[in-house]
Amino acid sequence: MTAMPLNHEPKSNAWTADFTIDCLVFAQFGIQAKNGMNPEKYMEQFLQAFTNPNGPVHVDRAIHQDIDEYVNHIFLAYWDNKESFENWNSTSPIAKYWDESAAPVEEIGLWREILFIPNDHIETLHSGENYDSGVSNFLPLTYTKVHEYWGSMRDRLKASRLESFETEYDKEMLEPVHVESIGKRIRIYPSDNICLIRTAQNWSQCSNEERNTYLELVEPTLKEGAEYIRQNPSETGCLSSKFVYELALNGDSLDKSCTIAYFLSLAHLEEWAKSHPSHLKIYHTFFEMLQMHNYATELALWHEVSVLKTDQAIFEYMNCHSSTGLLKFTNLFDAKVYPHMKGN
Repeated sequence: MTAMPLNHEPKSNAWTADFTIDCLVFAQFGIQAKNGMNPEKYMEQFLQAFTNPNGPVHVDRAIHQDIDEYVNHIFLAYWDNKESFENWNSTSPIAKYWDESAAPVEEIGLWREILFIPNDHIETLHSGENYDSGVSNFLPLTYTKVHEYWGSMRDRLKASRLESFETEYDKEMLEPVHVESIGKRIRIYPSDNICLIRTAQNWSQCSNEERNTYLELVEPTLKEGAEYIRQNPSETGCLSSKFVYELALNGDSLDKSCTIAYFLSLAHLEEWAKSHPSHLKIYHTFFEMLQMHNYATELALWHEVSVLKTDQAIFEYMNCHSSTGLLKFTNLFDAKVYPHMKGN
């Protein structure tokens, strides 16, 4: 049953991706480094690997400095079918890092978060017909009226007509623990219906005045909100959150950023977006920006939201600090510590 109000007519235009594919593979590969660590050879290996046969149809690059003062160099890779990913993954030169018989790297941290997303378990929303935003790099966009009301995100997920996307966990159960993960490789098996959002901003087409408004007014609240939900999982239902700046594949800066966050469920994401002060502050600063520029802005906004089952996700961390990704919830979710680490 749709939440769309009767005779709904949105005040602004929006577009959504048309999923003409059966399954999307979205893979994040992270290279984690602190002072004294040299990530360059690993970054070159990953970039080269993406050009191999059956490589991703699109790759974004990003950088994130986390709370533990590690710099995470991140590749956001998309495949338009599972078979191509599996063929690439089995032959890629970086596959050696995830082989169960191999010892973990020691001079750097590596992590990967891979999602196999059925086409009815993902939705997107774009403020314009911009074909440089995640899946829109290789999938068509179509105009949609399914936005500008609470519940529209769920309505855009086709599987919501048959599924509730409920989780067996309450957010109050999210009490992070310290996991000794340096020198180890750990795989996490999250609960069913974990929810991912990648929500992004592109100010490359903004005037200087609008750019300054965005960077001085809006961006600080985005970064504050991403950090708040990371620090307060039992209040927000957020499992992991990072605000990243996007880069060109050669490492040049871009006028793009995004927050990448996992929530216990779609309902937890919806609750945070609808009523939590940290998100309402973000919403209000965007509205203030619109008012300041007479509702005529060039800031491009978009997001991708997906809901996954346990067997549709791979979360694996090698030689990473204990706050990385889902490591801090190994007490809640099933986890496997591979038996070839130091001390075993």
